[in-house]
Amino acid sequence: MAADPTPARIWSHRTLLIAGFSGLLASLDTSVNIAFPAITQAFGINLMSIQWVVVSYVLTYASLLLGCGRLADIFGHWRILTIGLLTSAAAFIVCGAAQTFAWLLMGRMLQGLGVALVFGSAPALVTLAVGAAERGRALGFYQMNLATGFALGPLLGGVLVDAFGWRGVYLYRALPALLIAWFTSGQVRSGRRPASGERFDLLGAVTLTLGTAGLLLAVSRSRDLGWTAPEVLVLALAGAGSLLVFLATEKRVAAPVVNIDLFRWPAFTLANLLTLMANGTRFPIGLLVPYYAVNILGYPATLGGFLLFPAAVMTTVAAAFAGRLSDRMGTAGLSSAGLAIQSVGLWLASGLDAGSDYPTAALALGLVGLGLGTFQVPNMSFVMGAIPRDHQGVAGSINQMMRTFGIVFGVTGASLLFERQRAFHAGLGEVGAFVVAFQNVFLAAAGLCALAAAVSLFRGRGSKQKTGKSG
Repeated sequence: MAADPTPARIWSHRTLLIAGFSGLLASLDTSVNIAFPAITQAFGINLMSIQWVVVSYVLTYASLLLGCGRLADIFGHWRILTIGLLTSAAAFIVCGAAQTFAWLLMGRMLQGLGVALVFGSAPALVTLAVGAAERGRALGFYQMNLATGFALGPLLGGVLVDAFGWRGVYLYRALPALLIAWFTSGQVRSGRRPASGERFDLLGAVTLTLGTAGLLLAVSRSRDLGWTAPEVLVLALAGAGSLLVFLATEKRVAAPVVNIDLFRWPAFTLANLLTLMANGTRFPIGLLVPYYAVNILGYPATLGGFLLFPAAVMTTVAAAFAGRLSDRMGTAGLSSAGLAIQSVGLWLASGLDAGSDYPTAALALGLVGLGLGTFQVPNMSFVMGAIPRDHQGVAGSINQMMRTFGIVFGVTGASLLFERQRAFHAGLGEVGAFVVAFQNVFLAAAGLCALAAAVSLFRGRGSKQKTGKSG
């Protein structure tokens, strides 16, 4: 990409850098995970409640992603990115100043809005800055920035928690968000705008948001209340009803939020399902490993952050190479290989116990990261390439929304399985019950990821041919 010194190519490099740094800032939210034990203690809550720090955030941006992506396609990707960064900066301050757990959760919801605006615009800027032949490499660079944030987040989080307390994991990101917003605001007027007269499908966006939020919240609440609880049933029915209205709306409007016909293509639907499964099966790392490191291995928060580091840094390394490889060899085989590697890492993690040393744990978690990074870039390139270039905000949002669904289902399923396993094995003592429950959660994740690797093979050569024709 560096061989062409023309102004257009130089500007595309600049775009990639700004979009990449915006994604990096959003992915630094992994610094929050190592603060879970400190937040639990500060507000007097339990492990069952701490999931809401994750769910309130991801549920908000999952519900808003497609609408924000469409807003970016209509009103300009630079403009929406700037608004997202400013919203994120405000959210970091609200979270860092929270005096109650409810206040913290409100700040997390505001942060979810900010990141939905960022993820609805940044990937589109990346793909629009390059041609189809370089899409994999460009997305590899973008994913490498995200993975770098995932890698640095636990390390920074551990240091900040030990030095300043849990509030530091939010406040340190406010100034960088404002600085990046200052750079992006200068590009708003010159940013790419779609053809005039295109309207935003407000009804479709609202019903999609309500439907997504209702169903995801029903899944989250079902863990505590059961599927037959009135609250869960009302949420599930309201979510399903809203999605039915959304589907009916999208078939009739001239410019829908998302073209539903895309999901009639089996390979496209399968690619998004695999994104959900890959991210759902890796989330036990973010949820349980901080507690394993601090409460079972006895590590301080800083060293606990280093235990999360191998998975994230290997995702970064894999993303850098996977983008180049996907441009040459297609997406299906590389995605399947990544899922297979991830499943092996999860299986090795299921063997960790109170006597495991750092190298053993790092190897297992590192393989999970290597597999995830190998999978994500070619799979995202496939999804982005299947959607027209004037709808790249929606394309990036679909991929990110599936990743988010995976996180929500992952944190809900992992926490439910963990708590039930720990209660079942309570006779082994606190440490023994934790270890057995921990191992069983990772074993279940390994099996599901292995299934995803097998299913991924069914895309075959068709995915390479179709994405190759996409602009």
